[in-house]
Amino acid sequence: MRYLGILAILAFVAAPALGDWPHPIKWDQLLPLDTYAAASWIDYDTPSDAQTADDYYCDGLPQDQFITDLEFYGFSYYGMQYIDKFRVSFFTDMPGTPSDTSHPGTLLYQYEVTKADPNDPLKIGWQGFATTDPNFYGFDRYKIDLPESYWFNQGVGAPHILWVSIQGVMVTDGYFDAWYWAFRNRTYQKWGDDAAFTSTYFGYPPWANWGVDPNGAVNIYDGLLPAGWTSLDMSFRLTAFPEPTGLLLLGLGSLLLRRR
Repeated sequence: MRYLGILAILAFVAAPALGDWPHPIKWDQLLPLDTYAAASWIDYDTPSDAQTADDYYCDGLPQDQFITDLEFYGFSYYGMQYIDKFRVSFFTDMPGTPSDTSHPGTLLYQYEVTKADPNDPLKIGWQGFATTDPNFYGFDRYKIDLPESYWFNQGVGAPHILWVSIQGVMVTDGYFDAWYWAFRNRTYQKWGDDAAFTSTYFGYPPWANWGVDPNGAVNIYDGLLPAGWTSLDMSFRLTAFPEPTGLLLLGLGSLLLRRR
């Protein structure tokens, strides 16, 4: 009875924290932020669309096979309350050529994440956190905790490059709404190729790229990075877990609480 009582206390104390279970960080280029953000939304009222994606490296090891959580910065044009969902997409990599930079290839995964229930201790879904620190330039911080059945399987085996896209799906209210994904500070070392962009609404080809022109303005180019331009990456962090089979609580093999 004494042993069971200790387990019950541990379960009671630890359960509320499972929503922020410290999964290993798979990829981290969250901070610092740039002063600009990229169009990346779906608004059925306009209708309008814009999609931004960025590449990252997957080592192909089984201990971080499944992407479970995403963190990123951005802002909603009229306020966070005008975001209905976030559409998360993962793509293969289309390698660069002598005349073009790499960009997203085949779509591997797509899921639209609804807002987390504030009464749910696990906070499955998306959450938004307003920031007042001037170092964040008015951008809001967002966190997506994917449902276990929708964790993204990156695959195991040879190391490979993948692309992730995050789009705000705006509320259907009869008016134009937009969401922008923050860039990582341009003065920091970038990884891989520049963030990619596509939009039927704005008339861009299947995939162009984000960069900074010689005048210091954020702009879009097609093909190779033009002379005098500098590169841009997106702000995001991915966390991962070996497989969606539940979590071991506090190292007690006899007390297994499922994460979902």
